[in-house]
Amino acid sequence: MDKGRIRVGLSMIGSFIRASHTVDPGQQEPGVAAQRQPAEHELSIGAMEWSLDAQVGLHERFAIEILLPIRATIIDATFNDAAGDELEGFQSIHHRDETISGVGDLVLSGRIALVLPKNVPRWTLFVRAGMSQPTGGIEPDPFIEGEGGHRHQHMFFGSGTYDPVLGLDTNVAFDRWSLVAWTTTRAALYANRFGYRGSTVVAGGAGAQSRFGLKRWAFLVQPEVYFETPAVWSGAEAKNSGRLSLIATAGVFATPAEGWQLYALAKIPYYTATRGGQLRWPVVGVLGFARWFDLGGHAH
Repeated sequence: MDKGRIRVGLSMIGSFIRASHTVDPGQQEPGVAAQRQPAEHELSIGAMEWSLDAQVGLHERFAIEILLPIRATIIDATFNDAAGDELEGFQSIHHRDETISGVGDLVLSGRIALVLPKNVPRWTLFVRAGMSQPTGGIEPDPFIEGEGGHRHQHMFFGSGTYDPVLGLDTNVAFDRWSLVAWTTTRAALYANRFGYRGSTVVAGGAGAQSRFGLKRWAFLVQPEVYFETPAVWSGAEAKNSGRLSLIATAGVFATPAEGWQLYALAKIPYYTATRGGQLRWPVVGVLGFARWFDLGGHAH
C-alpha cells in the first residue's frame, strides 16, 4: 500500500439457487378460489454479480478502497397445490418470471496495516473500516403489500441505509505455503424509509495458499462461514430470512505478467440452515482479475 500505488479489479460471481416456502393465510392470492390457492411457492433463481473495486495507497500503512456491486437476478416462479402438483399458468402477486438488474450499495472504506513483515517477519495484518452507501434500489414492505392484495417485489439490491462495515485479513508466510484468514461484518443499525432493516452479515474464512514451487501460479483451499440475521420489516422479523452456511472453497491464482493477477474460485456450500423457507444452493463460481500500478505507470 505504498503512496501512489493503485489496484483496480473486476470479479464476477454466479450461482443457481432453489428456494421454497409454504403459503401462510396472509399470503393467499386475492380473487382466487380456495381450491386454486397455492400451498407452496418455489423459486429457481440465477444470481449474478459483477463487483468493481479499486484501492489507492496513501501510505504503506493506509489505503482508501471502493467497491460497487452490479447485480442481475433471473427468477422462474412455480406454484404448487397441496398435493405438490404444479398449478400451470398461475399468476401471482408475490412472485413471477422476471429478470431484475441494478447496482447494489457502494462501499467506501479505509485499510490500515497493523502489522507488516518489517515489524514481525512473515506476518501481515490489516483492518478495514468503512460504510456502505444507499445506492441500491429498495422496495416497499412486500408483506404489507401482499396482505393488501397488491402486486409487490421481494427482491431488491440495496438496504436504503448507511451500514458500517468492518473487516480483518491476515497472511502468515511459511517456507512453502501461507496461512490466510479474513473476516468481514456489515451491520444494519436502523430501518429505511419503508421500514426495512437489513440483515447483519458476518462472514469469514481461514485457509492455506501455496505456489508448489511454481513462479506464476498459486493455489488456495479454504473453509468459510457465512451468517446473516433475519431482516426486519416494520419492526417484525421478515418471513423466510436469516441463514447460516458452511462453505468449502478452492481457487487458483495466475500472474501472467507483472502487475496482473487472474483468479478463479469454486465455493460449495455443504451445509445451510435457513429460517422459514428452504434453500438449496449447490455451488458458487467466481472469476476475476486485478491490476496494480503506480501513478507513474510502473506495474507491481
